[in-house]
Amino acid sequence: MLHRYFFFPGLLLLISICSSGSPVDSLSDKQTIRTSVRFFHESDFIYGNIRYAAPDSSLEKFDQVNSALRNHYNYLGTEGSAASPQIYGKGLDLYTYIGPRSFDLHLLNSENIFAWKTNKRFSQIDYHTGAFKEQMISIFHSQNISKSWNAGFNFDRQAVKDFMNYSNTFRSRFALFTSYTSKDNVYNIFAHVILNTIKNGVNGGLESDSLFDNTTITNLGIKGLAYRISNAEEHRRNKIFYLSQYLDLGSRKDSTGKRVRTGPPIRLHHRFSYERKSFVFSDSSPDSSFFSDFHYGSSTYDSLHVDEFKNRFAIQIPSDTSYARAFFRNWSSGIFAEIQHVKYGQRADSSWDNVSVGANAQLRKDSASIEVFSEATYVVTGFDKGSYTLEAKASSPQFSFGKLGAFFSTAGLPADLNFRWYDANNFIWKNNFELIHTIQLGINYSLDKYKLTVAATNYKIQNYVFLDRNALPHQYEDFLNVNQLSLLKKFTFRKWHFDNIIIYQKTDKENILHLPELITDQSLYLENVYFKKALLMSLGVSANFNSSYYADAFMPANAMFFLQSEKKTGGYLRLDLFINAKIKTARIFLKMENIADDIIKRSYYLTPHYPMPGRVLKFGISWRFFDQ
Repeated sequence: MLHRYFFFPGLLLLISICSSGSPVDSLSDKQTIRTSVRFFHESDFIYGNIRYAAPDSSLEKFDQVNSALRNHYNYLGTEGSAASPQIYGKGLDLYTYIGPRSFDLHLLNSENIFAWKTNKRFSQIDYHTGAFKEQMISIFHSQNISKSWNAGFNFDRQAVKDFMNYSNTFRSRFALFTSYTSKDNVYNIFAHVILNTIKNGVNGGLESDSLFDNTTITNLGIKGLAYRISNAEEHRRNKIFYLSQYLDLGSRKDSTGKRVRTGPPIRLHHRFSYERKSFVFSDSSPDSSFFSDFHYGSSTYDSLHVDEFKNRFAIQIPSDTSYARAFFRNWSSGIFAEIQHVKYGQRADSSWDNVSVGANAQLRKDSASIEVFSEATYVVTGFDKGSYTLEAKASSPQFSFGKLGAFFSTAGLPADLNFRWYDANNFIWKNNFELIHTIQLGINYSLDKYKLTVAATNYKIQNYVFLDRNALPHQYEDFLNVNQLSLLKKFTFRKWHFDNIIIYQKTDKENILHLPELITDQSLYLENVYFKKALLMSLGVSANFNSSYYADAFMPANAMFFLQSEKKTGGYLRLDLFINAKIKTARIFLKMENIADDIIKRSYYLTPHYPMPGRVLKFGISWRFFDQ
């Protein structure tokens, strides 16, 4: 039956190799234009002195298409399901976050959108397939409509079926983006539209783990086990409309019509964003042994929706390499104010506003000089009044003995609204939690010559909020600490590569915050060129491991993870055998995941009661086009 999975991508590969229409840079026999495809993020543009990046065309980790495993997340066994990070990291959300975070890993947002500069139309098609009817197709396109106007889109769709009962996952994402720069470089605009849809079945996990734990269960047999919930689904949707525009002052045209600076450049900025998001949980026949309360009926249809409007106004003095004085070539600073308006609905509707102010400063010249960045924000009035963030980071030049960096942040942040207000069929609560105060201090060292990076981070958190063992929200008013140490080292000997990521973390309140102490990710592979350098191929094995611990359990009714101390997960060495190859602008992979199944251990979990699959064969292709 595997021929069904390999026919379509195999046909694409054959066409890419044999077709005379293969993507090339040559326009004619007499003229060749060197391909230039670059991108940057708007957040880099704000401060000036933009640094461009190019699309990654390497084979490193190309076969790792499971975003949860690649980023060290626990998930519910089926790719694309709700996920919870194994590595602690506190985000800086100035305003109250609304809705469950467990699907954020799978959503496109404004941080994923880049501005592109291309001299040719650039397209990329990605496709992979595997067991459980797993299919993913992604199409990306970007082109310069004119020298100063770029537009493009990104679309992908993924579905996984027939692994566990009632656990099918579906994801659809679409983004339309554009950027424009006026001819005199005075006016810039960035805009995009994002649409996300996730629809997942949830089964509550196994009724009993004993059969899976103590006998050899095939992937087909996993589907035949008994699960706690049937006919339940979670829907997560969001739409984002974003418009950001900049007007630079402080220049004039000379007698030749060329624009010249008359003083420090001043950049006026206005940004508008609108986001609508919703979460729905439906269960036509809930299990009374799984849910203890039914507040509104014997069947469940819970929903929440949010409309968020933001307007930001800023004045920035960007760094500008064209300015005569060195200070303004390298320094950037600015102030900003933002207005947020929120409409929220669950069983009842409510709305609120926030007004925040902030300032930033940055020193950045090039990689051979010191870099400094700092930013502070404060909510002066509104629903989240008193919330604040302050962060600062610095890094040294790249010395012969390496590069040093340091990071510091402190914040007082509101707890997620789902912890404070919730009104649904299975859970009702209303809590008045204090701001969560965090202090983060980190240092890092890197030595590019030896492909070595070491980092150490300490988190100190007061008023930490979590779901306890009854899946109810609780605030721990005392301090808790998390220490992390990470090591990245790549060894190369001739054509052999050995890549290593090792992360150690420890919390002093293990009954409040459950974390695996050790997380490792290794790849050993042979990479070489063949057929007169027409083919680049790597063949090897990758391994990942996290130490055994009481991973958080999953509550389907609100898509949130909660503490449990009944079942440990992890402690399992997972091995994948892979072949990655590159032919011109096409990359392909073939891999066997979890080849150690039933050899090292009979079965394993990442999230309690949700089995992980055994051996799985996957195939994928990525094909790039460059057309004038």
